[in-house]
Parts: sequence; structure tokens; C-alpha cells
Amino acid sequence: MDKPRNFYKNTFHHIYNRGAFKEIIFNSHVDYDYFLRKLKEYKDKYLIEILCYCLMPNHYHLFIKQTTEEYSISKFIADFSNSFTKGLNKKYKRSGVLFEGKTKSKMITDESYFKWVVKYILENPVKANLTNNFLDYEYSSSKEIMGLKEPVITSISELLSFFDSKESFKKYMLDRNQKYDYEF
Repeated sequence: MDKPRNFYKNTFHHIYNRGAFKEIIFNSHVDYDYFLRKLKEYKDKYLIEILCYCLMPNHYHLFIKQTTEEYSISKFIADFSNSFTKGLNKKYKRSGVLFEGKTKSKMITDESYFKWVVKYILENPVKANLTNNFLDYEYSSSKEIMGLKEPVITSISELLSFFDSKESFKKYMLDRNQKYDYEF
């Protein structure tokens, strides 16, 4: 039995999924860029705010906010995932599923976890030894947040509202003493 999804106006969610059979989703930089173009298209269509994101070779994470009752995160994820999958299936002359089952979602209600979720998502490439610094990874929202890249996808003002400033965000992200437990 599926657990109920609590997608309502002004709710925050950590959304994530990985490749079917733990396989690679992004085979080239073009695939990452295609994902980001589709993400922007569907976030705009469904009025979803993306506070941060990170694309890893075989999975992705989004921290998002539903802004209306009219457009649900469920519909956003379904349409976005289907469109991305169809595009990659056509490109690679394949068929079938790309992702491992239903997209996972954790509703974040306690503001004390907001910062932690952001840190967890943006540190993924560091933990996977793809980079030494979260700011160096090309396929996350970190460069948009820090002003090193034009903000296209990330709702920077919404994200930074949980921090005192851009510098306090960076300090929090670089603080190795921050301990967290994802099983909240």
C-alpha cells in the first residue's frame, strides 16, 4: 500500500529518485543539461519553487515547495519524469522505465531540518568523491545560490530565507562539524 503524499500549498518536500536497477541516468553532459531544461520547463508550468537540486550520475535530489493548490507536486513529478524519460529513450533508442519505481518524497515540516536537507542534497557530490567542494560541482544549485552562475532554476530568495545571509549559507555548508541524521 502506498503511503499518502501530503502535497499541499506552501509545503516543502525532498524529492528523489535513482536509475532503474541503480543504473546511470546521465550518460553525458548533454543529458544533465536536458534534465535541467526539462526541470525548468515543468517548474515554471506547475509553479513549483526549487530551493536546491543536485544531479548525480545515477540519481537526483530536489528540495521543492508547492506554491498553489491548483498544481500538485504529484502532477509536476509525473509529467516531468515522463517527459525526461521519453526524451532519453528516444535519444538512446531504448524503451521502458528509466527510474526506479515511484519518485520518493519526504515532507519537511520542521524548519530545523530545512538547512540540513539543503546541506544533505548539496554535499552529495562531495560524499561521492566527485568533487572536494560543493561549490565546484557543475550539476547542483550551489553556483546559482552563491551567485557564480545565473539563477535559472533555484528560488534563491526562498532558500536564503532560512539563513542570515549568503555568507552564513556558505559557512553552514562548509562546517564539517554539522552532524545530521536523515532518519528524522
